[in-house]
Amino acid sequence: MTVSKSKTNRKRLLRAVTMLMMAIALFVCQFSIPAGSAQSIGVEFIFDIVPDTSTLTNLPSTGILPGQGTTFYIQGKIYPFRTVNVADCTLRTSTPRQLGTWRAWGTVADNGRVVINQSLTLDYINGSIELQGTTGITLSNGPAFPAIAGTRGEPFTGPTEVLSVTGGAGAYRGLTGEAQNRPYCQSQADTTRPFRYDRAFCLQIVQGTRIR
Repeated sequence: MTVSKSKTNRKRLLRAVTMLMMAIALFVCQFSIPAGSAQSIGVEFIFDIVPDTSTLTNLPSTGILPGQGTTFYIQGKIYPFRTVNVADCTLRTSTPRQLGTWRAWGTVADNGRVVINQSLTLDYINGSIELQGTTGITLSNGPAFPAIAGTRGEPFTGPTEVLSVTGGAGAYRGLTGEAQNRPYCQSQADTTRPFRYDRAFCLQIVQGTRIR
């Protein structure tokens, strides 16, 4: 009886640990797929992206809305998912594997939003992914969460914002779907305004195939 109880307890413990690890994995980059989608969708790719010094951090003021109408260009590095520490946006290793180059350009719009184009050049697989849209469109089921487990305050990850995948080339030819951006190391104030690509973030591509 004692042996049986011991085995049962071990199984329960293993099940609990497994569920905890799954929860942590979802917590780190909290993405989700909207319910009731009219498309058949599936997760395709997840990357960590670290922008170089961003022109969006110190935009000039033009009247009431800071920087409205200002054009910008940003460039950064693409790394495998989980390369970046989500709490402070530092790299977890001094020699991370760079997958390619991230480039973004566009115009500052109203209410802190930007109209943005993004191009991911993945050198390791000889392909590119193209994105487009306006920032500030968030997933209702992808809110901000504390970046450090067991805490309730800063720093945060998220909320998750979405853009359109407008195409791909090379290894990603014909790619369509949705790009879900989740910023890292956010302050409380950061979580209530559109993401301005001035820090590291996670990018997940959710591919959509139209139902015929």
